[in-house]
Amino acid sequence: MFQSIVEALAQPYPCEHDCFHTLSIEQRTRGVTAMFRFDDAIRGWGYLPMYELAADRMYRLLQQRNDPDFRGIPVRDSACLYRRFVGFAVHEVIHAALGDTTKANYGIPWGAPYGVPDDLPAGEEAAYLDRFNREEAMAFVGVSAVSRALFGIDWSVYTARDVGTYGFFGGNALVSAIKGYRAIPHYDREHHRPRYYDLARKLEAEAAAALTEEKLADIKARFEAAETAGSARANPKRPRPEELARLAPRMPGRNDLCLCGSAKKYKKCCGAA
Repeated sequence: MFQSIVEALAQPYPCEHDCFHTLSIEQRTRGVTAMFRFDDAIRGWGYLPMYELAADRMYRLLQQRNDPDFRGIPVRDSACLYRRFVGFAVHEVIHAALGDTTKANYGIPWGAPYGVPDDLPAGEEAAYLDRFNREEAMAFVGVSAVSRALFGIDWSVYTARDVGTYGFFGGNALVSAIKGYRAIPHYDREHHRPRYYDLARKLEAEAAAALTEEKLADIKARFEAAETAGSARANPKRPRPEELARLAPRMPGRNDLCLCGSAKKYKKCCGAA
């Protein structure tokens, strides 16, 4: 049984941005409300949000399973509730609004971005990945604007990195592919840092230019339609957002998942010291 949104928000931990002390109670309340609305929308799109503190690890396991029918979406990779958690959620909203929500992972192939289907003809790798790169760029650069448009958020929200994760065909980096896909040589941040950042920044500039008021309105309309569908299945026992926003951070218990996202118990990871 996966953690609910209320359980996630009711266990605030100290975070690197010190959100509890740097944001007002009104802002934190708005953040909790935003996450309740996100929970409704993601369920309205037909997905199961997974709020455990191990999103990256969980996603890697899902990639290996390559299950075309799995509808879970890992949504949390840090202890931060009001800047990173909200940012992560809005990133997922953009993916859902741009993608195909009739499919697992919004239609993004589990083998992307460093692999392509085995049956894809040679020479078509770059074109195949381009669509998914552009969707990722929009989801990366659009987090702040969409946060404001959907939730009236007036504080900084963050993505996991300083640049999106893209599959740029070329270079000589290789990552093992999952079953049904073949690995492609690509530019990565470690071995081709200048080239990767040049390509990523160009892509992200194009995505930012495409994030017009009309595009924001479209994302908002899609979100609200999904929210309406999901709210019919919402937990009626949710506490008032302000109640959760007033909870002060505490360290995890020994048997809670570690804050670092390792998917290990705190006592066997960062808490071992």
